[in-house]
Amino acid sequence: MPRRLADAVARPVEQTDGRQLVQQVEGAGGKPGVAGAADGFRLQGLALAVLAEHGAHDWTVTEDDAWCRVMPPGRDERIQGWKLHLSATRLSAPEVVHRAATVLVAAGCGFKFAKNIAVVEEMTSDRYDRAQCGKIVTCYPSDDEQLRRLAAALDEATAGLPGPAILSDRRLRPGSLVHYRYGVYGGVPVLTNDGSHQLRVQAPDGTTTEDLRKPWFCPPAWAVSPFPAESPAAPSAPRTPGPVLLAGRYEIREAIRHSARGGIYRALDHRTGAEVVVKQARAHVGTRVTGEDARDALRRESAALTELDGIAAGHVELFDLDGHTFLVQESLPGSTLAQWVQDELDRTDRTAGLEPARVVETARRLGALLAQVQDRGMVYRDFTPNNIIVGPDGGLLLIDPELAVRPGQWATRGYTEGFAAPEAVHGPRFGPVPGPESDLYSLGGVLFYLAVGTAPTFPRSRPEPSSSRLRLTGLLTMSGERNRAARLLAPAVLGLTHDEPAARWSLARLGEFLDGLDVDAPIAVLPEVGSGNDRLRAAGSPEGGADRCLPADRCLPADRYLPADRLGTELQQRLVDDGLAHLLATLPEPGDDVPRLWPSTGFGSSSDACNVQHGAAGVLGLLTLADTHAGPAGDRDELRAALSQVAGWLDRRRTQVSTVLPGLYFGRAGTAWALHDAARRLDDPELAERAAGLALALPVRWPNPDVCHGAAGSALTQLHLWHATGREEFRRRAAEAADGLLAAAEYDGDRVYWPVPKDFDSALAGIRHLGFAHGVAGVGYALLAAARATGERRYLDAAVDAGNTLVSEAERGPWGARWRTDRDDAPGSGMLYHWCSGASGVGTFLVRLWQDTRDPAHLRAAEEAAVAVRGARWTSPTAACHGLAGNGEFLLDLADAVGGPYRDWAQELAASLYARHADRDGRLLIADESGTEVTADWNVGLSGVVAFLLRLRHGGPRPWMADGPVFPQGGPADRTQVRP
Repeated sequence: MPRRLADAVARPVEQTDGRQLVQQVEGAGGKPGVAGAADGFRLQGLALAVLAEHGAHDWTVTEDDAWCRVMPPGRDERIQGWKLHLSATRLSAPEVVHRAATVLVAAGCGFKFAKNIAVVEEMTSDRYDRAQCGKIVTCYPSDDEQLRRLAAALDEATAGLPGPAILSDRRLRPGSLVHYRYGVYGGVPVLTNDGSHQLRVQAPDGTTTEDLRKPWFCPPAWAVSPFPAESPAAPSAPRTPGPVLLAGRYEIREAIRHSARGGIYRALDHRTGAEVVVKQARAHVGTRVTGEDARDALRRESAALTELDGIAAGHVELFDLDGHTFLVQESLPGSTLAQWVQDELDRTDRTAGLEPARVVETARRLGALLAQVQDRGMVYRDFTPNNIIVGPDGGLLLIDPELAVRPGQWATRGYTEGFAAPEAVHGPRFGPVPGPESDLYSLGGVLFYLAVGTAPTFPRSRPEPSSSRLRLTGLLTMSGERNRAARLLAPAVLGLTHDEPAARWSLARLGEFLDGLDVDAPIAVLPEVGSGNDRLRAAGSPEGGADRCLPADRCLPADRYLPADRLGTELQQRLVDDGLAHLLATLPEPGDDVPRLWPSTGFGSSSDACNVQHGAAGVLGLLTLADTHAGPAGDRDELRAALSQVAGWLDRRRTQVSTVLPGLYFGRAGTAWALHDAARRLDDPELAERAAGLALALPVRWPNPDVCHGAAGSALTQLHLWHATGREEFRRRAAEAADGLLAAAEYDGDRVYWPVPKDFDSALAGIRHLGFAHGVAGVGYALLAAARATGERRYLDAAVDAGNTLVSEAERGPWGARWRTDRDDAPGSGMLYHWCSGASGVGTFLVRLWQDTRDPAHLRAAEEAAVAVRGARWTSPTAACHGLAGNGEFLLDLADAVGGPYRDWAQELAASLYARHADRDGRLLIADESGTEVTADWNVGLSGVVAFLLRLRHGGPRPWMADGPVFPQGGPADRTQVRP
């Protein structure tokens, strides 16, 4: 809530010494001593001191997660205009904020700034959005005349202080911290066609456009520069004239990637004729508490390359140019170990892992590579699959040794999640680096990746467990059921990843172990269940033919062991119950007027809070589903109360939206669907009627034809409500939607696609996807469902064309069949295996199409998709949209349609889900798409996962599908038939 200065500071502050700043911070709601904490040092006190000095007691000061806003009274916020930004580093930020506040308060200009040093460090890090990097202070002048005066005053006040160039803005002068750009102040609030809330700029003709923040200066073409001496404020997007030549020698050929830190480029060395890699580091980006920035990090990498000569990319040159630092190094043939593993998995059954002899030989080479690092007296600190290059001959070389130092040397903490030893993760932010034993732990993580094909990362539990070793053991055990390489390397992985540095295997011991392995001998990784002293047996060990027991602390306790091929019904129910309990426990109290019922992450936080994908409708769908499987009434009172509460919250907001979007997952189609199902469960005919009214208000013709955002999603909701109510108006509207989908089809020979128009105001404009969420599979399914409901042959014919297109577009291999995301994408790119864009979503459609056509090509492709989905179980995220939950739903679809092994395969995916659980205050919760956090969202979080587990446990139809009887002219439909 806004708070007045008089409420925050009891008396004017004459001077701003340390004690007074602490008092101000404490008065502003902080904790004693916060002002002296390195990360949490709050900058609000600096602004409060300036306000007090000016007697500005009626200004408001507010804070959110990132910003502190300081605003004068009685100010009418502009919609948009030119505004100023000041950059800073973590060390200069307090000075910049204080000096800027002094100028701005005196001028009566509102402003905001990063609320503490931790935020400053994040906003200036090389991980931050490169267009936005460095924006530490934002000023909101009342008009362009005030902007010009303030720009000059702020430039004078901050001259000489360091800060990075802000790429989205134009600098006032070379070296100035003051930048300016055109953008929103209050903005025009818009719900975009993609279902996200944006504040937009308004053109003179009244149309709105996104407030673009590109990594170059790009104001709207109609915006007049606030500085008359300038030419009109035309966008200064990157030019692409002749080749760029650096240092008179290196011709830039292509960008490998860009970041806030700078670019990484492929270049031609004109002196030698060799291809080289050029890395750039911008000034004042990534500044640490030591004052070092990205340029210093690049210089350290340069020195490390010299130290590691012969086992790393060759060093060519280091030079400075226009304030930037550039490192030129040898371009290595081959690919990263991470990519090499994935490419090799693509040549085999992915669940079986790589060929054991190759894994063992690669493990030997990895050990030898790390031995050479140790021989040079270095600790690499980032020994990961992405920093190791596999050459064409299988040889290994290192890249990106930015963190490599000598043991005991003081340095800033740095590591890659999942591959870092506990002493590296929990060490000081700046202090002596751990010893070479920390690299041994990283080597264990790399061997895990080599064997299993995924990084050894796990969701965060609460309280945080002291060790990840039980989870490593569990994944090795579970994947080892089919993966011989995982069984072979399990003892080495566990030996190298001991929590205690002194207890980790040495490289010599690793070598002895690998030399003693017989890759052809029988081997098992199984728990030996005894009287509380469970052990992991590893056959084929150097000790001989007998099984060797590892210490119990390296093993998975019997109560947590799961065979890879199924998840027991008791544990299935535990995951369901704990997931529901978490959602109910985090539901706000009844009557809370909150913008979202459950927090989302990333893009989801800006999306419609009432949708299925990231909002309350998805959770409501789960609660309704759970209520149908609940026990006696007394056991489901809390669930029923939550169902009623969420339905009421959605009902009150069902029409509170500027545009009723048609999409099933991002629009209000899913909201109407969820409300209607909940109303039927709650026996509330009035709510059901309001939900039906919302469905009838949905557009059924829309430029975007897809399921998630467009007309196909609206069609499915009309069909669902027709099945539920029998009201003919819903079937008529579904037919109208299907007619629109037919009109939107784009044929290329005998193949059909449904593009999103290039001129449509959408981030999806121009796509021609193949998958279910945005492409051929989803639209094909909507047409199939419409054909089943209406008996209209044209819809079935188009659905068959869609199915045949997908059969033709399939990429087939030993892993089954998969699909790239867009028809214009290269083979092997995109999601490949998942619901939104890949095998799971395509198979979801094809198995239903086969039920109508009985065309063996459709079923064969669906079954090949199932093979691919099963094979990707260890490398897939958890989510319904692009992960295990959605893939498992498809396998259950196939099991319901044809029987066979597919329910068992779904059980395997459930076991893989369990392996990615977090223990949050005693509840077992499955991580969201990030792999580390837990969110409620249906398609990327917990709700979709719990729904899959419910269906696996209790059966029933798949959520959000408008399945009905097969097409009336489609022939026999024996759904129990099992294909030979």
